[in-house]
Amino acid sequence: MQAMESSLADLRGIQAQQTAKIDELQLELDTIKGSLDEIQFAVLGKTKELEQRLKRFGSRVPPPKGVPADLLNEDQERISRNSGPAAEMFGKGLELVRAGDFQTAQGLFQTFVDENPDTAFSDNALFWVGICLEKQGLYDRAVVSYSEVFQRFPAEDRVPAALFYLGGAFHKMDSNEEAKLTYQKLVDEHPRSSYAAKAKKELATIRSSSRGRSRR
Repeated sequence: MQAMESSLADLRGIQAQQTAKIDELQLELDTIKGSLDEIQFAVLGKTKELEQRLKRFGSRVPPPKGVPADLLNEDQERISRNSGPAAEMFGKGLELVRAGDFQTAQGLFQTFVDENPDTAFSDNALFWVGICLEKQGLYDRAVVSYSEVFQRFPAEDRVPAALFYLGGAFHKMDSNEEAKLTYQKLVDEHPRSSYAAKAKKELATIRSSSRGRSRR
């Protein structure tokens, strides 16, 4: 009996030692896990920081000629303050415009308008549809898109720009009378817009060109 009790005591001692070692190992594992969590958090933070920096660098790349860089920068800044699938679609479209992929961008903006017909960015999306079509040489379709901007959203901020580029699209189609009417509408209805001054210059150029042809 004494021998058995001694053996049991030894077993209890060994068990206690093993339990202590297990607790020690668990503590070490918890410490390691905590360190890994910290590393993962730090890496995730660095990744997000890198993504933000890449976006900032991307926004500094000038868009192709004929794309209004000021409006592109403005819309990219505005949409970056929004979240959700629609905002991501609009933002991706702007990135593609900057990269010169007008056909893909056009599809995204048109889908945005179809799925979000009455938001603060719907007039902007229609305007960019027009830009994308114009850059593809599809002036007649661009005319329709620009026209939709001021017809559907007459009080929104992209109307002056849409009228200016509508006049330009007409001019490229040699529809100078329509171009003059469009530029004049812009000057009359949005005289304080920065595009009004540009429209006046375009009007003067068209009129001067028309007088030159009539003398011949």
